[in-house]
Amino acid sequence: PSVLIDVHAVGTFSKEDRPFNVTYDAWASEYWNEWIGKNVDEATPKAGGCLLVNDDNKSQPMVMLMETAVNSPPTQDCKISSNQGILVPLWIGWCDAGSEKGANAEQLTDCAKRQNLGRIISEVKVDGLTVANLDVTQSINPASGALEYKINSLNNVTEFSSKPFSLIIPADTHKPNQVTGTWDSVSQGWWVFLEPLPVGKHTVYYNIRVTPTGALTSPGT
Repeated sequence: PSVLIDVHAVGTFSKEDRPFNVTYDAWASEYWNEWIGKNVDEATPKAGGCLLVNDDNKSQPMVMLMETAVNSPPTQDCKISSNQGILVPLWIGWCDAGSEKGANAEQLTDCAKRQNLGRIISEVKVDGLTVANLDVTQSINPASGALEYKINSLNNVTEFSSKPFSLIIPADTHKPNQVTGTWDSVSQGWWVFLEPLPVGKHTVYYNIRVTPTGALTSPGT
């Protein structure tokens, strides 16, 4: 998707940072609770609209964009403060104790990683210039069943598995086949955290292409 933004060279927060003095674990928790809390209509991008994940985005230091898994959304026109960072989810997954009955933190982490299998390629551009790119493969060893992870390129992208956090899954979530309730959850995936952009109009573009291991190519934008 492309996001037109009314908002220094483009900067990104690194994995060693605490964007706006908030941990990556806390950002993952906030993202999933906001995103899963949306119903189908709220999570469906509309032409000329602005689908930001966080509802009260004007008071937040970081605005959160929709998942790349949203299929071919129209260009979104958003007004974002030049004091706000921008969280871009590239390819992310989670597992919760509601669906994974009796799973502990280690098992939830392993489950979350197994949601993100395949060769994962993504790019983030601001005003037509690439600021981050991702090319990794996460797969299962067919002999041992163990997870394997290969990095081909990982530039200005933060990959992390979160600590367990409390996730509220409402009955009307847009995510199908969920167990309603409040559950311990773990997130794993790849994100880009953009520093605030200068005042003016900017275009943030991000995409994803995932080739499942042993399966056909499954592109998404």
